[in-house]
Amino acid sequence: MESAREWLPRESLVWIFAAQFVALLPQFTQLPLWIPFAWAFAVYWRLEVFRGRRDLPGRTLKLLVILLTTAGLSLSYRRWFALEPMVALLALSLTLKNLELVSRRDAFVSLLLAYFVAATLFVREQTIPYALYGLLCVVVITAALAAQSGGFSARPRRALGLSTRLLAQAAPLMLLLFVAMPRLGPLWSVPQDTAAGRTGVSDSMAPGDFTRLSKSDKPVLRIAFDGPIPPPEQRYWRGLVYSEFDGRTWRQGFAVDPRNGGRVYWKSGERPLPQVGPRYRYQVIQEPSRVPWLFALARPASDSAGVGATTDDRLVKRTPVFSRFAYDVRSWPRDSQGPPVPLSSAERRRNLQLPPSGNARTRAWVVRLRRQGLGASDISAQLLARFNREFTYTLSPPALGSDSVDAFLFDSRQGFCEHFAGSYVFAMRAAGVPARVVAGYQGGEWVSGEEYLLVREYDAHAWAEVWHQGRGWLRVDPTAAVAPERVRDGLESAAGAEFMQDALLPWHRVDIVMKLRLQWDRINYRWYQTVVSFDGDRQRDYLQRLLGEISPLRMALLLAVPTAVVLLGLLLWIWRGGQGGKLSPAERLYDKFCRRMARAGLVRGTGETPRDYARRIGEARPQLAALAQGVTDAFEGAAYGEDQAALSTLRRLLRWRLMLPGSIQRARDGQALTEQ
Repeated sequence: MESAREWLPRESLVWIFAAQFVALLPQFTQLPLWIPFAWAFAVYWRLEVFRGRRDLPGRTLKLLVILLTTAGLSLSYRRWFALEPMVALLALSLTLKNLELVSRRDAFVSLLLAYFVAATLFVREQTIPYALYGLLCVVVITAALAAQSGGFSARPRRALGLSTRLLAQAAPLMLLLFVAMPRLGPLWSVPQDTAAGRTGVSDSMAPGDFTRLSKSDKPVLRIAFDGPIPPPEQRYWRGLVYSEFDGRTWRQGFAVDPRNGGRVYWKSGERPLPQVGPRYRYQVIQEPSRVPWLFALARPASDSAGVGATTDDRLVKRTPVFSRFAYDVRSWPRDSQGPPVPLSSAERRRNLQLPPSGNARTRAWVVRLRRQGLGASDISAQLLARFNREFTYTLSPPALGSDSVDAFLFDSRQGFCEHFAGSYVFAMRAAGVPARVVAGYQGGEWVSGEEYLLVREYDAHAWAEVWHQGRGWLRVDPTAAVAPERVRDGLESAAGAEFMQDALLPWHRVDIVMKLRLQWDRINYRWYQTVVSFDGDRQRDYLQRLLGEISPLRMALLLAVPTAVVLLGLLLWIWRGGQGGKLSPAERLYDKFCRRMARAGLVRGTGETPRDYARRIGEARPQLAALAQGVTDAFEGAAYGEDQAALSTLRRLLRWRLMLPGSIQRARDGQALTEQ
């Protein structure tokens, strides 16, 4: 047992708890609710120990706490080898360390854990606000380390000042390592413990799903083109294909979803591509979705690591998109390709599948058209013309019953994109034509200045693809038959007053706010391009531009020269400190006073005491006698008596009497120091 004099003082405990709170605060909204309460209780217990009201927990109690927390983690998470339970385990380690926080060694270990907890902040987000908050965490934790010396070092101003200076001195080395050191895989590539997507397009579609997405303006995709840009009516960003229908909900189905038997080409050579060059080349930056599917134009191909193409012209990632992900894409629109590969019998059956019963009125209507001798193209034209004449595009469609297609086509006749796409594909399948629903995003807002296309959640869209013999899969957008402005100008133009009407604050109607939000998105885009996506490939390109050639000698020089400059500056600073000694605040202020007096021709002699110097100033310049005496009295009180009031007086005298821009002027009665 350590003696009482080795225990942590109150100031050290306060700094440790402040550092823990700052590091844990962003995690409190993500962790199970019992973990923040456990941390608060551990802090309370340790403070009670400091007050002498309780004892530190013994071995038996510690073992019981460990068993309880382990059981809590097991009940809170479905699996252990995932990112969320690992972050929770780290937060619990920091929490339980408070129960044995006794010596400075314990404090050091606790603060090192706080650094790791603060680093987990970037697991979920790597945006500018999170980066600034992460910097705040580092400043506070480093200040807590500095405060462990006790006494004057524990004062907030002193500890924070020392922390800021240390981090400022480390910034050049940090920048050098960021540019030159080999890039490691990110922490957030570890599997996470949830399959819930952040973007709203999910692996199923039922009436009302896309209507919900129309109420969110969160960014989803940022797309920068290298060359031609597709016109608005061609900006269909495919993400999912729904082939299975149970009467109400569309799903990807077996052999379509890559997680359920769907084939994926992970290497570009495995999948035949057109001989002609791609029409569009672009890079997509996708926001976290926690699902593996990506978004691109029709017939895409990508050479980005971990990205593959499916047989139905989509892109997927090997692992879910847990953080912002950038991937390069080449696209060949179908009108630039040769004859398609014939549809296999399995694909035909899959894209003709309908439930055995339900939606009888739609089936009967299609049968009547077939008996009239109409073909697939005629039935499609009939349905689209009916949409155009009789139907309304709305963000607030009425609820539909169990036979949702019948209720939409013959009763409500009001709907959003999923209603039109789903009912169209159902009717075409009932007519014997292979068809499927495609979900993704359509359109986007062009951001000038940074030159990229910004796609938001309210751009979520569903459309149809129909198989034509000899031509392959052709896109048909039934929504365009009802509201062509939706495809041409975007959702806001098509929805009118309904657009974002449920928003708490209608920022989209305030022009200056929308401009500021767009400017903020530009800044975030540049941040991602410059910092977050600085991977091994970008690092190699940058070093080649900087060095001309990446060789061991040039890399050594890149690391050695800045390091030598920093070390030389540090040695010079130490040498100057050894020559002049470290001055206290009062000595620095008095030295400033002496330099000002020297400008007036009154140089302080070697070994001359402050009072002798003040007396000589008064004899040589009577008009400065009062000032010199006041400065001397304040200096002696601050330097020798550690009087804070005297230090404030000295600082005030020099600020107002000497620190303002002044000059030495020659007055009528002789040379004098004047202030302006």
